[in-house]
Amino acid sequence: MHKFIRFIVLLGFVTAFVGCQSFRSDGARMQRQLNERIAYAEGQTKKLSDLLARHVPMDSIRIVAEEDEHLLFYVFDSRQMVYWSNNWLSADEVQLQKYDRWQYELFNNAHTVSSWTKAGMYNILTVIPICYNYPFQTRLLRNSFVEPFGLKERRGVSAVETKNSQPIYSPNGDYLFSLTPHKPLIDNTEGYVLTSQSFSFRALLESDENKNEPWWQSRSLRVRLYFLLCIVCFGVLLLMGIIGLIRNRGFRNMRLPKRIMYVILVCVLAVFVYLFVISIQYVRTNYEERQKSELLTRSEYIQTYLRSLYYWDVTLTSAHSNGLEIDLHDLGYDISQDIHVYSMTGELIASSSPELFESGVLSRRMKPDALLAQQQEDVYYEYLADCPYLVSYVPFYNGAFVQIGYIATPYFLSEYALNEEVDNLLARLLPPYIGILFLALLFSYWAAWSMTIPISTIAEKMRHFEIGGEHNHIDYPYHDELGLLVDRYNMLVDRVEESAEQLAKAEREGAWQTMARQIAHEINNPLTPMKLTVQRLQRLHGTEQFEAYFLKAAPMLIEEMDNLSHIAQSFSIFAKQPEVVSSRVDVARKLSDVIMLYATNDEQIPIRYVGPDHGVFVQADEEQISQVFVNILRNAVQALSNRPIAMSDADKQSIMAPDIIVLLNNTYSTKEIEISISDNGPGIPEEVQSSIFRPNFTTKSNGNGLGLAISKRIVEGTGGRITFESSDKGTTFYVYLKKKTR
Repeated sequence: MHKFIRFIVLLGFVTAFVGCQSFRSDGARMQRQLNERIAYAEGQTKKLSDLLARHVPMDSIRIVAEEDEHLLFYVFDSRQMVYWSNNWLSADEVQLQKYDRWQYELFNNAHTVSSWTKAGMYNILTVIPICYNYPFQTRLLRNSFVEPFGLKERRGVSAVETKNSQPIYSPNGDYLFSLTPHKPLIDNTEGYVLTSQSFSFRALLESDENKNEPWWQSRSLRVRLYFLLCIVCFGVLLLMGIIGLIRNRGFRNMRLPKRIMYVILVCVLAVFVYLFVISIQYVRTNYEERQKSELLTRSEYIQTYLRSLYYWDVTLTSAHSNGLEIDLHDLGYDISQDIHVYSMTGELIASSSPELFESGVLSRRMKPDALLAQQQEDVYYEYLADCPYLVSYVPFYNGAFVQIGYIATPYFLSEYALNEEVDNLLARLLPPYIGILFLALLFSYWAAWSMTIPISTIAEKMRHFEIGGEHNHIDYPYHDELGLLVDRYNMLVDRVEESAEQLAKAEREGAWQTMARQIAHEINNPLTPMKLTVQRLQRLHGTEQFEAYFLKAAPMLIEEMDNLSHIAQSFSIFAKQPEVVSSRVDVARKLSDVIMLYATNDEQIPIRYVGPDHGVFVQADEEQISQVFVNILRNAVQALSNRPIAMSDADKQSIMAPDIIVLLNNTYSTKEIEISISDNGPGIPEEVQSSIFRPNFTTKSNGNGLGLAISKRIVEGTGGRITFESSDKGTTFYVYLKKKTR
């Protein structure tokens, strides 16, 4: 229990700390934004002062003053207000004062910060609204901070500084007001002050509840279901697109049919979204235009009615207020419409709902745009807190058609009626949109795959295209762009086959020519000393030196004849395609036999074998596999026997004893075995490593360059591969052969 209490206390302290930090951050934000607003206001005031000094028309002043709707200007000539930039504030109690610094002001409907500026014969009051301060609130008429400050927390504004408040100062350091914590600017009261007779503010009194309609018959519900279905469809398509992009690592890496399908779907969806937005915007605009037209019709009726009552009056003053107010009240009650009448200077004379002005909800001055428009009839948007409403301003004429004032008829746009029209539109549009979307999905799928079948076929054939292989034509009966591509492919296949035959013929002829030159070269080398030896024997015939020279020359001739036989055999093996007798070969036993053969080499180079003696089987030609091992081992032995000998004793000690290691790794993979043959010779020079498997290439004086080329051909013919690694410390050849389990 005590732990729980301590936890609650700790949680309270943490909450209070977080709240204080949030409150302080709000204060710092308010201070920063207010300084920015003051700097901006001073700049705009300077522009307005310069215009007034030049005596420009009021329209030019209005352009500057209305650049920011949340920055208000009031211009005084002597003690009379001659211009105001907006009727956002109920600023009727503004008095001409003498202060040139920023200070806090509380009007009937707003907390503000204001400053006076002298501009020649004029005085400018610059007002920065901080937050709404209406005397009552409804669900639509809410007090809150002005948009440029945008505080969302429940804060208040006070002219008195307390220990719990956050003081706000002017850029000069003067105290302006305090930001107070936990004082709601937005109240949840459900009380209404506005009269139910007021047609203009009827929207404030309307309920959002359904008109006793069963939920299953609600058009709004059907619209929401349709809309939800559209969202689900869009979401599924979007998810498919994202998954496709991730899998293919980008749009360009997707297959062509999918790209075509996604492009078609994106275009259809873009058109749907555009039509959806345009349709809703059209409904809203059309609704507003109808309401404006109706409002102007009402205003003209009111104008005609009041003209008949004040036929002989030549001006409107405060003396007309009482009588005019009674007339407006009766007329407004009959037609369910608020009516306001203003003088020629824009000051309120009478209203059918005076409580709106007495409570500070509305300003007692008309909209400056309407006042500057003179005798034009028009409809304007005005704002009550954050709620926009329409106001129609028409001239008030007497019987001689002389204007004596202005008639204003406000009207709140009914969100309920507007939503009804939007719902009706969506109820008609969404079902066919969904149907067209599914049709677009099917069409895009069919179009993408049907149009790309020839391309996919060509791509698949090109992927397996090999010179000398079998290639069939593609049948495509249509004569469009794809048909042209197919025809070109078929033509290419024919040309490639012809070129392949010519190339093969040329390669065969070239190979035979190269082989003939190589054979002639290899045979001419031993024939020359053999010819000289035979000629000398002919000259010595019948002399005493004949027998001695014959006994000396005979072994040399036999050795040269063996070389000729070896050369002929090597070229024969390389030139012809020997018949492969594939069988199940125990490669471990065969490798052991080859090693035993070379273990008795004349150079006395030891050969160590690591691996099993038998039981490792591959599918290959037994004789050819033996030839591979013989060729590699012979090269290793020759590499070690030809090593340079160091001249100094230190160098001799540094040279390792010649050694060859043969390793058979049966656990290398489940499908292959690895055979490595390593020596510690001088290695293969780096500049010739890329050519050692090329026919006729050799670094030995007595070699023909065919051993490794033949070995590579044999190993690859079994489905294996052969590689090597070489450095100045030795060379290792790796032979990989496929296993044969049965």
